[in-house]
Amino acid sequence: MNKFHLLQFHALLQREILEHRNMFIMAPAILAGLILLFSVWAMTRMGQDTVSISIEYMALLFDGLSPLEMAPMFMIPAIPFIGIFYFCAIIYLMNSLYQDRQELSILFWQSMPVSNLNTVLSKLVTIGMVAPLFYIATMFALYVIALFWLAILGWSYDIEVAGLGYMFLAAVVSLIFVYLSIVTTALWLLPTIGWVVLFSAFAKRTPILWAIGVFILVGFLEEFIFGTQFLGNFVQSRSTPTQYLILDFQDVVERLINYDMLFGIMVGSILLAGAVYMRRFID
Repeated sequence: MNKFHLLQFHALLQREILEHRNMFIMAPAILAGLILLFSVWAMTRMGQDTVSISIEYMALLFDGLSPLEMAPMFMIPAIPFIGIFYFCAIIYLMNSLYQDRQELSILFWQSMPVSNLNTVLSKLVTIGMVAPLFYIATMFALYVIALFWLAILGWSYDIEVAGLGYMFLAAVVSLIFVYLSIVTTALWLLPTIGWVVLFSAFAKRTPILWAIGVFILVGFLEEFIFGTQFLGNFVQSRSTPTQYLILDFQDVVERLINYDMLFGIMVGSILLAGAVYMRRFID
């Protein structure tokens, strides 16, 4: 890929982020604001003794732990952000190619020297690698505010909060684990992503209903004709969150390099190739 194609692909990624900034930028920012407001409200409802005991308990909880040992606990506050991201990801994927056809902006992009392959890949890279960075950045800002607040509370109540530096490092490591978990999820669920994008590429309306309806129909026909449940077993084999979760750097190799992952990438790539092919047809 030469410099021109890299600049072109970068422009496609910028376009995706700008057009969907409400999902990728505003959504995590609003969630972080709500969490801060709730935290302040909860703090005002607590008595001074309760606040003091909570700070002492937190200091003891992390006492003697390394940043790597603390990191999984710092991933717990990321759960709401991950939930919002996955919800936005489903909406984005369903409308990724469908919206272009509805607005007829596909005609503009097809008149440009932009291939259908790059267009589809830009949407995949956006949801799997670029968009999560905005959620990670928002969580990082929230963690910094929380640690700064903890230091002020410790000083106000004359409680020594040791290991703030370790807590900061643990927060950074936890965010790296969260990002790696999201990327792993995107790769592990690539068949699902490919299936959704495929119907987004050619469904005339409500691609979500087409994707779900055809999936149920194929599963029914498989069991009725062949008496097997390969499709259902395949989906079930990819429905365990522990398959995507990264809690240690050693988990990265274990999650990414295995037969199931490679098979899923192959199936997802075939479905994405179908989406690229179907994109050439305009309603």
